[in-house]
Amino acid sequence: MSDSRVKTGLFIILAVILGVTVAVGLYFYQMFYKSECFLPGVKIASVSVAGHTREEAAEMFEVWVEEIYRTPVIFSYEDYTYKTRLSELCYPVEAAEVVESLWKQDKQRGLKSKILNLDGSKSVVYSVKISYRTAVLNSLIEEWNRKLASKFVNARLEVDREKGLVIIPGTAGKSVNAAATLAGLPGELKQQKVFEVPIVMEEEFPEITEEDLQNMGELSSYTTWYDVKNINRSHNLELAAAAISASVIAPGNIFSFNRTVGERIYEKGYRDALVIQDGQFKPGTGGGICQVSSTLYNACLLAGFEILERHNHALAVAYVPLGRDATVVYGQQDFRFKNNTGDYIYIHAVAGEGRLTINIYGNLDYKKKVELSHVIDEVIDFKEIQEIDNNLKPGEKRVDHEGFPGYVVRTFRAVYDTAGQLIEREQLALDRYKPLDKLTYIGPPQEVEPVPPENSEQKKLDNGEENKTTPEADEAYREREDE
Repeated sequence: MSDSRVKTGLFIILAVILGVTVAVGLYFYQMFYKSECFLPGVKIASVSVAGHTREEAAEMFEVWVEEIYRTPVIFSYEDYTYKTRLSELCYPVEAAEVVESLWKQDKQRGLKSKILNLDGSKSVVYSVKISYRTAVLNSLIEEWNRKLASKFVNARLEVDREKGLVIIPGTAGKSVNAAATLAGLPGELKQQKVFEVPIVMEEEFPEITEEDLQNMGELSSYTTWYDVKNINRSHNLELAAAAISASVIAPGNIFSFNRTVGERIYEKGYRDALVIQDGQFKPGTGGGICQVSSTLYNACLLAGFEILERHNHALAVAYVPLGRDATVVYGQQDFRFKNNTGDYIYIHAVAGEGRLTINIYGNLDYKKKVELSHVIDEVIDFKEIQEIDNNLKPGEKRVDHEGFPGYVVRTFRAVYDTAGQLIEREQLALDRYKPLDKLTYIGPPQEVEPVPPENSEQKKLDNGEENKTTPEADEAYREREDE
């Protein structure tokens, strides 16, 4: 065979191969890049969309999602179950948007993967993530906590008359572990008869244990007295004392009176009693609370605690010495102190029979000898004020309240060691108390009897002028008698 024939044969073969290659290339180009249908084996979740257009795929997928969203979801913990449907937990799926996004993703799939799956023997599955409603899930967690959770109880101290301080052990609680529970929900859309999700509960341990309360002893104690005949004030005082009693403060932590007692409102049982407002005694909800905060202030001073916030009254009060009161107004003025010991402290408050006593217990290694004193720099005299009360009789008086002076006072605290040596002396405060003026109501002034105006004719008669006659008049009078 000649060389020319060989060359011609090779040329023909190359031409055929080239033609076939071009034809195959055009075929794959049309199929993979120009086709408006999904390729063989392609599924969106469980929906086979191979050979379907995007519009057709969206319709099929939407019908399937509606069915999946009707799937029951059952949350359970022991004997408790909560039933709902997937549609209640998830945001709606925009089928057209999902299909369009996956269409673009499939177009970018590798050529080798497409060629090797021309017969659709292998499934190319595109999963669809579920988007849950956060607000709905949070609401469920809250509901389950209300029904299933229990708060831990810290170990605490109680005062027994015979045994003294007794430690009451704490108990563990439990709450819903939201992250672990929600992790049981399906992350992608899938076909299933029911979704069963266990509610995961986790144990919560007490913050204060029995060990934390060991070696407790009395660091300080302070007592004030109140009038039990003032029923509303006594009620408020006893309510607030119960609120702060059994408080345990960790080392370095801060105690807030307002945060512990809470708002003084009728709904919490507080009543109207006299409070100091604008420099006067006026009825107000929660009157008597300040005696509790003041008693606690003195106990804290004697324990050597660091005082962070304290306010004096506008007027001096009688239940504690000058300069050692602590007024509180919810949301405005608070009493706060810091546990500056290296161990837990415990507050015990008891009120009854006109006596309020607050004891503070802690590690006796931190017990201090403390002396409190004050200096009166100025006494401000009160005034006597009189006001008219028309309900009183003239000259009658009624004292509304007695007056008492105001003061300018400095208060000091001295701390001694066990040998009696002075460690520290500090000025706690410089307080100014306004005087309370004495107020007396008096009756209106007595009215004077009015003098009637003088009558001119009567005046003439009184002066004898009417008895004076003329001769002519006398003659006329005699003539009338004769007639």
